[in-house]
Formats: sequence, structure tokens, C-alpha cells
Amino acid sequence: MFHLEEGVTRRVARSLLALTTAAVVTFGVAACGSSDDSSGSSGGSDGGGAAAVQTSDDVSGKKVILLTVTPQCDYCARATRAFEETAKRAGLVVEKKITNYDAAEQADQVNQAIAQRPDAIAYWPADATASIPSLNRMKAARVPVIVTNSSPGERYSDLFNAFTGPNDTRLGELAAEGLIRGLEEKNGRAEGNIFVVGGQPGSPPAIQRLEGFERTLAERAPGIRIVGNQPGNWDQTQATTAADGLFTANAGKNIVGVYAQADNMAAGVIVSAKRKGLDPRRLVIVGGNCQPEGLRNIRSGEQYSSVLQSPLDDGRLAAEAVVNVLSGRDQEHNDYLPAEVIVRENLATCAEGVG
Repeated sequence: MFHLEEGVTRRVARSLLALTTAAVVTFGVAACGSSDDSSGSSGGSDGGGAAAVQTSDDVSGKKVILLTVTPQCDYCARATRAFEETAKRAGLVVEKKITNYDAAEQADQVNQAIAQRPDAIAYWPADATASIPSLNRMKAARVPVIVTNSSPGERYSDLFNAFTGPNDTRLGELAAEGLIRGLEEKNGRAEGNIFVVGGQPGSPPAIQRLEGFERTLAERAPGIRIVGNQPGNWDQTQATTAADGLFTANAGKNIVGVYAQADNMAAGVIVSAKRKGLDPRRLVIVGGNCQPEGLRNIRSGEQYSSVLQSPLDDGRLAAEAVVNVLSGRDQEHNDYLPAEVIVRENLATCAEGVG
């Protein structure tokens, strides 16, 4: 687990570094996650690693195209703003292309970006799984790329210069730790029936968060049983509908907790619980991403915990990676965001991360 002091120190150091260095970035889906998959071989189409870069300590005036997702997603908007501010402080010229999670539209935007011959591309994939052809095209065009927020996986690591964003497996592990702690605190023991409201089915963040969550429960609290799992697609309204069905399907099973993979979906679970005549404060509802909904609901006691995933760090790390790559400075290939369990006692950490 990353501690607050470590996260703050890291952010200060990176902010200073961003003033003098440069790179390329690929941003990922808003739930928003990465892959720590280390299996398999490269998915590259023409051999060799990611695009080589003609470097210079002075990145002022170099052009970066940011391929990003809808600003209607609050997390996405905050991360994009942090990216632009950090890049511009370093003297980079940023052009933005936005899609509302439309992978086909974004594939066209990738072609447009390549034709503009930028110094780097910052790419937030609308769908990390569908991003491989676009990554292959950018590599073939010898454009440096950094993927952020949602990685297609280590087997494709030669297609991009770096990944910055959350370690989604770790986020799932920390969500399980929050659930265990909450059940012990409220019920005296970590056992009972729970259900999961997941993100977009098949997306790396949803898959990896569930993997980390299930593994941690199996190792540390085998008495906790997952009796249902439905997608909320990172949307509060859809999460409310999913939770309605899960509460109904499991009536009489004494549901003691819920894992919603993002705080806005946890807010949907809270709405559903109240519809069913349940007091959310008697359940252990855990979320993720440190969203404003999570801040409000943890403060009120209707949500027990979240997991730190700062959109400000997400955007800054991506821009700093662009600077590092373009200037030839050292850049970790997988540069993960700080993460920790957020409860009422350390809610200020979440508030700082959200901005």
C-alpha cells in the first residue's frame, strides 16, 4: 500500500521534473485502469520496441496530440485538465481529440493524428481491448506513444513507450481489504453474502479489479461469499438498475456488503438499497476511484470505503511521461498511481486527490 507521505513526495518530485522533460501518453477508460498481465509475447506487427525518439532537454514547442474521452465523465475531465496544465507548463503544444467512448470513432482519430505528424501522441483508449490495431498503426508510423489509465497488457508492451495509470489488480485487492475491515468493524467478523456491481464487461479495469478482489477474499476472508455480479458500466443509473436486480434475486440471503468498482456506481447501489427499504449504513458498501460521490457518501456513513485513484495524478503522470520520453530521460514502463484504502479517517487524502 502506498502511504500518503510517499504519494505527496512522489507528486512534488514529478511536478518539478515535468518542467524540464517530455514523452508520449496513451490514456485509458474512466473506471479506468491498467493491466499487470506479464504473460505472452509482443503483439507488435513489425518487430522491435516502441518508437525511438530524437530527444532534447528543450521540449518547448513540440506538439502532442491528446486522444481522450468525454469530459462528461468527471474523472476524465479532471485528468485531462491536469494533463494539459502540466504539458503546457513544460512548453508543449497540446491538441485534443475527444470521443464518448466510441472505439470506432477513436480509431479514425488515431489515423488523423498520425497524418498530422506530431512529436508524440497521448492516447486515452476508449476501449483498451480494441486499441491494439491503433497502437500498431502508431508504432508503424514511428510516433512515440504512452498509454494511460487503461493498458492493453504487458504482452503488447512493445507497442507503446510507457504506461501511466492505476494498477487495477491492486485496486481490487484494496477494495477487498476495505470490505473485510468494514465487516469486522460493523459485524465483528468478516463473513456473509455480498454482491458485485462491475464496470464495463470485458474491459481490463473491470476484469483486473475483480481478480484482485476475489483473490484477496479467498486468501484473507474465505467466509465472504459473492452471490451475484452484474455490470454497471461505470454509470450510476445503470448501477442502480443492476443493484435492484441483485437485491431482488438475493432477497432472504442477508446481503451484508457490496463491492461497486467505482464510487459513482456505489452511489447507485445506495439508491437501490433505499428503494428496497434497506439502510445503507448497516451494509458495508465499498467503491473505488475516490470520486466526489464517494467523498460525500463516506462522510455521511452510507459508503464505508473507497480506493485512492487521483485524476490529478493520472493526468500529471501522463504529461510527465511525455516530457521524459521526448527529452530522453528515464521513464518507468509501468508507472502506477499511488493507491490506498480510503475511509472516513483519511478522507482528506481522497479530497486532495480529486482536487
